[in-house]
Amino acid sequence: MAAPYEKAPHTASAYNNTFSNTDIEIQSPKAESSYFDEKDDAHDRNAPSFGRKTPTRKYSARWWKRTWDGAVRIGTWPRLIYCCIGFVLMILWLGVMLIFVGNEVKYEQQNARDTIQRHRTGDSNGESISGSILLKGTLVNFDAGKRSLSVSWSGLYKQDNYSTIVDLADPLEVNSTTYPDGIGIYRDVTATPYEYNYTYPELLENGTETTQTSKSWMYRVDNDTLKPVGVIGRHQWDSFDTEISFTQKYSKNVWSQPMLGYPFDKWQGQIVFVANDIWWARTDNVTNGDVFPLAGIQLADSTLNWRISYTFNNTCPSPTALDYEHGEAWPANCYLDIRFDAVRPPLVIFAAVTAVVVNWTCTLFIFILTSEAIIMRRGYMLEGTDILSMCFTALFALPTIRSLLPGAPDYGAIIDLCGVLPCTLIVALCTVCVAVAKLNKRKREGKTD
Repeated sequence: MAAPYEKAPHTASAYNNTFSNTDIEIQSPKAESSYFDEKDDAHDRNAPSFGRKTPTRKYSARWWKRTWDGAVRIGTWPRLIYCCIGFVLMILWLGVMLIFVGNEVKYEQQNARDTIQRHRTGDSNGESISGSILLKGTLVNFDAGKRSLSVSWSGLYKQDNYSTIVDLADPLEVNSTTYPDGIGIYRDVTATPYEYNYTYPELLENGTETTQTSKSWMYRVDNDTLKPVGVIGRHQWDSFDTEISFTQKYSKNVWSQPMLGYPFDKWQGQIVFVANDIWWARTDNVTNGDVFPLAGIQLADSTLNWRISYTFNNTCPSPTALDYEHGEAWPANCYLDIRFDAVRPPLVIFAAVTAVVVNWTCTLFIFILTSEAIIMRRGYMLEGTDILSMCFTALFALPTIRSLLPGAPDYGAIIDLCGVLPCTLIVALCTVCVAVAKLNKRKREGKTD
């Protein structure tokens, strides 16, 4: 083809020869512009026109593609971008973990809240001591298999409403106090009103000393043969251990059932304490007598993958409001009832839900690839071993994710039936389908050859 523009002929014969020559094409500038506009629409709008490139509109999709391709060839900005993305993701993950840790710290502070109640007791010299006795529970371990919580208990003391809570029998603490004979702690019993006779010395008018007998009331452990589970108050390190059984908190709710409803299972436990002053009981000659109210409890420490909280109810009346000569009107029972709740912390729930989402995302991705390759007959996807290798890898990788979950129970929880078992079955079926399709493809190729 000749050039679009030919030199104009000088003679008529040359003009006739020019138009009689079918190999020469003459176009006007307007026709030339329309010609390339049509080609731009059909092909590449950036195609060269007379040695010049049609400029691309800035910030268009084609402009971004050309700019990114140029940046990839150099390599500086793409590397900087993906490094920044990775750094941002790492910061976000650390931020989420710090939020969970801060939430756990607030929960522990709530367990260590202050509770106060006055009571009457006495020391070895018979002098009156006024103050509050509390129990401090240190969480040791929660065994979901045995459904029990291990707690180590010690004593706390608060002298009055203006002093702080300190360890009981701390020799270095001015606001603490010591019980030489100790405080007996009884478990899962109650104390009932008991009328007893007590003797006290009396000085007569003639100067002689005699003893008088009078009746009075006190609370006494309802089992006089029971031994205390622990004695505190003699030394700062006095403590005793308990195992508290846990059961399901909410009935008729499968999502809150212990172990089965992981990670949304909710547990509850209960323990009852009664405390008595051993010195006063011995002085009054009443076995397991002189029960006084415990002011409350505090919980310290935490258990891995579990969040333990508590509430308590002290059924004992205030000693200052009691009429010790008319115990018939006293409440029938005196004990400290402690209820525990055990749930999974938000970190465990977040990890379990994330694992289920990842399992289903990978499964759906593999299912779509398998459907495209077999149902939509994308034969090129079956070439090589890429898709088959991915199916086999996912078949063993998905169940492994479940074993990494924090505090995961034995296999059979709802999370396994919803997020592990169906995903594994779907991936296994996809693996079989891809393997059969590849074998059929090779068979057809063999017949063709």
